[in-house]
Amino acid sequence: MPLGCCVHGTPLYAALKAANPAVKLIIATRSIGADTIRHDPHMDILLETSDPGDSFSTFRRAAHEIRTQLALQSIAPDLILQDASSRKGSYAWFTAMLHLAPTAGFANAPQLYDQHLAYDPNLSLIDNNLRLADNAPHREPAVYFTQRDLDYARSLLPSASTTIAFVLQGSGGQNTFWHEDRFAEVIRHVEQLGHTTIFLGTTQDAANIDRIRALAFSQGRSLAGHTTIPELAAVLAVTDLLITLDTGTMHVGRAVDVPMVVLGPSWQKPIEWLPLGKPNVRILRGPDRTDVPADYRLDEISTASAIAAVDDLLAQYPPSSTAREARAAQRLSTTRA
Repeated sequence: MPLGCCVHGTPLYAALKAANPAVKLIIATRSIGADTIRHDPHMDILLETSDPGDSFSTFRRAAHEIRTQLALQSIAPDLILQDASSRKGSYAWFTAMLHLAPTAGFANAPQLYDQHLAYDPNLSLIDNNLRLADNAPHREPAVYFTQRDLDYARSLLPSASTTIAFVLQGSGGQNTFWHEDRFAEVIRHVEQLGHTTIFLGTTQDAANIDRIRALAFSQGRSLAGHTTIPELAAVLAVTDLLITLDTGTMHVGRAVDVPMVVLGPSWQKPIEWLPLGKPNVRILRGPDRTDVPADYRLDEISTASAIAAVDDLLAQYPPSSTAREARAAQRLSTTRA
């Protein structure tokens, strides 16, 4: 499950609760999905399942797990919603297999839903999801964390007055990489200004991160593989600026409202995934294109434009402990340990 899809589902939960605070919201998910919403105050019950996969047997197993967990808690749902993150017909089949309540969703098998919604490419993924809440107005995503997560995040960060985070690696599923020498120049610029740097990613990203750090002669710290998703959200909340590719961590950064410079691919429509119109975000990308050359590395984004965006954000949103604490307080959850 892509992290971005999980993050972009969170506005729907808040919208459903806003429409009816008495509604009991049960979310069935797994792995990254469960970690993303584990501390979400809008959720009442989290049902963790195995991977439904793409086969009848794995679908049946996951459906059985959901039915069993609901039965143990004497819960009979009134409605099943399936958001727009996966529009494969097989997931509509899975929802129909539950046979627990009327269903609404986006997957490309309308005959399997009681109410089918056709995905609107002129809307973002978030706003498509919000159509499941009677076309609720736009909401930004939110990822929550506990005080324990926040304390751990602070223990990872240097005791510097300002911290700037970098995401140098994409997930590898899509071509969203930037030239390493250009990243190195931006890192050097940031550190020459006196800011402390950290580098975020998974354990698998660590070697590539270290290579770019060495190219930049950086003294910054790599946190690759050192955080869960709630801990990552806490780290970003108390960071002053994020410079990132269009990848999962960018969506978590958006979900805690940290100022960001986003290096976006020109071959993907920005309306679906990118945080358009946010005053504390600068999105850099080339003109729209449909082809993706094998050696494409966000070639249209220059080092100078990235540095200018960094300097602009630092001027308009100067690093401050007040801003960091406000972001942390906004996403601090006391409802789930």
